[in-house]
Amino acid sequence: MRGARGLHQIAAVLVLGWAVAGCDIAVDGHGGLDLHFASGRAQDEWTRSYQLAPGGRFELVNVNGKIEAEAAEGGALEIKAERVARGRSDEAAKELLGQIEMREEAGADRVRVEVRTPRVSFGGHEVRWTLRVPRGVHVDLRTVNGGVLLTGLDGEVRARATNGGIRGRSLVAASVDASVTNGGVDVEVASLAESGSISLESVNGGVGLALPSDAKADVNAQCVNGGISVSGLELAVVGEQSRRRIEGRLNGGGGRVTLKTVNGGVRLSALPPSAAR
Repeated sequence: MRGARGLHQIAAVLVLGWAVAGCDIAVDGHGGLDLHFASGRAQDEWTRSYQLAPGGRFELVNVNGKIEAEAAEGGALEIKAERVARGRSDEAAKELLGQIEMREEAGADRVRVEVRTPRVSFGGHEVRWTLRVPRGVHVDLRTVNGGVLLTGLDGEVRARATNGGIRGRSLVAASVDASVTNGGVDVEVASLAESGSISLESVNGGVGLALPSDAKADVNAQCVNGGISVSGLELAVVGEQSRRRIEGRLNGGGGRVTLKTVNGGVRLSALPPSAAR
């Protein structure tokens, strides 16, 4: 019986893998999944350019689709949204594409863009974002179904995702606040101010942070189902520690670092010297 049950489980996994690879799985933004074959497709681009000085803030609220943000020179915030819709036919997909609403609020020191999507019974839609962010501009990025990639940003960074991971590279931010429900968080901070703060959290996924070896920080790392590892950094442990909870100081302490996950491990490591600033 155990052997037969195992074969059935393997077969189910193979069937699911074939289904994922062989058809479009579109998330409608309201908790429903459509596994039908949606042969129709429509696509367009929505672009904007805003002037934001250092200290200004950009907020993006997305539903389905990844967000990629990288640092850029100059004072212009350049954003590009690639909108894709699928339906029973190209005509149906084009009609659905026209129902994706882009709401924008633009001021001298704050820009907010929110995607509003229609409820669908067949097919689906997504909006994939590419952002070029001026130095010193703060960002608040949110998506439901899709990952977030952050590169070189040096303002305050806040990122949220429900289904999808968050990855940060070469960040020089005064604060980083990243949270995921289903997915991992993996961030490299090239420079951490002594008054800075980093908070990385996941429910179902691992959490990883890489810091320069000379970073000064007070560290609190916790996990429920998993383990904690520290490599390449001299962490002076404060109080009691266990496999699932560690508090300590790096180089005498400084910025606040909080790493938490429920189902997954926590990894704290040193950046290669060439990647630190």
